[in-house]
Amino acid sequence: MEPTVSVIIPVYQVEKYLDKCIASVVGQTYPKLQIILIDDGSTDQSPAICDEWKERDSRITVIHQPNGGLSRARNAGLKVATGEFIGFVDSDDWIEPNMYETLLSALQETDADISVGGIKSFTEDSQDVIFTQPKHSERTVYSAEEALRRLLLYVKESICSGVWNKLYRRSVISNIKFPAGRLHEDIPWTAEAIGNSKAVVCVNQIFYHYLIRPDSLSHDTQQKVRLVYDELEMYEQRLGYFHEHYPALVKFAIMRLQNFCCKEYLKFGSKFCHLDIDGKIRNDLYHHFCQYRPRIFLNIRDIPKNIARILFWISPKLLVNFFSKII
Repeated sequence: MEPTVSVIIPVYQVEKYLDKCIASVVGQTYPKLQIILIDDGSTDQSPAICDEWKERDSRITVIHQPNGGLSRARNAGLKVATGEFIGFVDSDDWIEPNMYETLLSALQETDADISVGGIKSFTEDSQDVIFTQPKHSERTVYSAEEALRRLLLYVKESICSGVWNKLYRRSVISNIKFPAGRLHEDIPWTAEAIGNSKAVVCVNQIFYHYLIRPDSLSHDTQQKVRLVYDELEMYEQRLGYFHEHYPALVKFAIMRLQNFCCKEYLKFGSKFCHLDIDGKIRNDLYHHFCQYRPRIFLNIRDIPKNIARILFWISPKLLVNFFSKII
């Protein structure tokens, strides 16, 4: 008997993109789906679009709830999901027709707990490809620890922290909740999911199309201050997980957190300087960075970030002066 795949799609103010997203899930070559649409208090036509699709396809369940954010919406979807396998799709993105059939086959054939596909990210206006998740040269199976290493390190065959290009065996994520009220909630959640698995299989095909739109919350300048503090908190939370469960990888988790502090410090000194006139945000970033001094770990695959961390360790001014000359 074929297992059910539950696909959770949080929906908020996406009337322009929602039909294409849902159509790409409904049209999957793997038919045994439970499609869960969580309308998170949308005030546009998104709720009506959800209800229309429910009338057209009996596999669709619609939940209407007051706005609570992406994490609460995903958690609500997990509560009603009945499938042995779980997938996530963001409602302004779309997926290839064979995504879940291929990812499910990879899980069943390798006895892994999580399967990962490739990503193509593009902008709405130009359709220019911004990045393509580096494809694995062939289908590759990793232990949980090796997969987590690839989550943390900048390597050719890396694994991103997004939840949406993956298929999960329900048993490894049933006890993991998304941090309510926080953005960048994928950062600790994905690490814990991988950490719970016995193996992760990566498939060398691009399935997920990720839309970068300027009006989305993650690209909203007015939300930038909240975004940076939430992301910093999620990096700290993930680091705590590694301290407890995978101490051998702690140094890599620290390196990623330090990279984030350097990158955001530079942004708030230039692009977003109007949001940090008194320098509080930059001071907070430097404070978090300095919690791990003098632990500066080097990554031979990324010399610029090594330089940035060393300069920041010595003085933030050195970091700013160096990068202002090479940009």
